[in-house]
Amino acid sequence: MKNLFGFCFLFSFWLTAPALAEETSSLAAPSPAMAQDTASKHGWWTVGLETANNASFFGRNTAQQYPYVAASLTYTHTSGLFISAMSYQLFNTEDFIDETDVSAGYSFKIGNRFDGLVSYSRFFFGPNTPLVKSVTSNAATASGTLDWKYLLTGVTASYIFGGSSDLFTVLDNSRYIPLQNLWKGKNPVGIDPKISIIAGTQEFAQTHTVETQNKKKGLGTVLDPLNPIGNGNGKGNGNGNGGTTTTTTTTTSTRFKVLNYSITVPLVFSLYNVDIEPAYRFALPVNRLEGDESKAQSFVSLNLSYTF
Repeated sequence: MKNLFGFCFLFSFWLTAPALAEETSSLAAPSPAMAQDTASKHGWWTVGLETANNASFFGRNTAQQYPYVAASLTYTHTSGLFISAMSYQLFNTEDFIDETDVSAGYSFKIGNRFDGLVSYSRFFFGPNTPLVKSVTSNAATASGTLDWKYLLTGVTASYIFGGSSDLFTVLDNSRYIPLQNLWKGKNPVGIDPKISIIAGTQEFAQTHTVETQNKKKGLGTVLDPLNPIGNGNGKGNGNGNGGTTTTTTTTTSTRFKVLNYSITVPLVFSLYNVDIEPAYRFALPVNRLEGDESKAQSFVSLNLSYTF
């Protein structure tokens, strides 16, 4: 019931917001006519809806899959300043809203081929969320993309902090391939295959592993006195029955390593002011820490966005 109600709420949010729009433009790649219309305004809004079969964070994911649906709202000023909010609901979890991200930043262009972006994000999580990302709460990001004709190369550096502190870099290489000439269609359509390499430190993964193990151990039950371990035999847990207390210290690895390789193949289709993007991604995590449950996995997603 939680899944059905939550999905209807987020889906209705995405459907009703565009009804308030009077003019439209494309945030990602506006046509010349749309760019001219946008220049006459102060800015534009983008409403998005996203769903996927599982969530991941810088190449790390949980062993159990958590399909989700997410709704977003972004305002972009013509100066390049933007602010956005995005809320996630994971299926088969106790919380109605499992995560909400609030971001602000600035995007800019240098010449005709380089695009840059700097941003800050704050993460808020439900009390029972199982996401790997939940062990941190802030992110500062800087990225740049260079179109050098044959490939579009992007480099992103992110520093996450709050709970755990890590530094990540992401290298992307992609190339948009238009298909409308092949299909003889009037609306823009194409594929945008991308190869990505993620490198960074792993304190967040280790922190999540320790927290998960602690949750699985629990806080004890009324049947504990029936457990012979720790009940006066000198091997206890310090509960007042003559046992000893054992303290475990976790050593954090901060070495910078490659964490993940992935290939993504999205189909990008525009219909009036709506962008539709189904995508397939295969991710291969490497250099995992002991206890890290991440594994090679296929991700299937669908993104819808409306700009006005």
